[in-house]
Amino acid sequence: MRDEQHHVVGILTAFLNGALRRSDWKDFTSSALRDAELDRIRRCAATVPLPPDAEGEAILRELLDQAALLSEDDPQRPKVWRIEAGLGAGLLVGAVFWWLKYLPGAGLFHNLHLFVVPAAIGGFLVVLRNSRKRIGAYDPRIVVQNRKGRV
Repeated sequence: MRDEQHHVVGILTAFLNGALRRSDWKDFTSSALRDAELDRIRRCAATVPLPPDAEGEAILRELLDQAALLSEDDPQRPKVWRIEAGLGAGLLVGAVFWWLKYLPGAGLFHNLHLFVVPAAIGGFLVVLRNSRKRIGAYDPRIVVQNRKGRV
């Protein structure tokens, strides 16, 4: 999304400064974007008649401000937990269980399930937490992008 945001801001800025050719503007307004909010801004910019009058320029400046304010980094938003952290925590818990249940003559792989099951539960808990908070792969913007297909 960051590249698309820079692209939209750059195109709108160049158009408002008069440094953009008509063919570039036509390409911009006719090509869909993956991010839903940026695509909405692109569609709104396409409705402005050419050449833009004072009202059209005001609309484009407002759209430029909207595009510039879009950000993925919201400090209030919870951070994504990586699945590797859940698997690692599960393996540590499993190692403790294995150590407590270790039988000296049984061999190292006797209670292997004590490693595997806690690691799987740790990974599952990370996926469950991220999906409930709608972050990471479960972010609604990313879900919309995946439904459209990635480029």
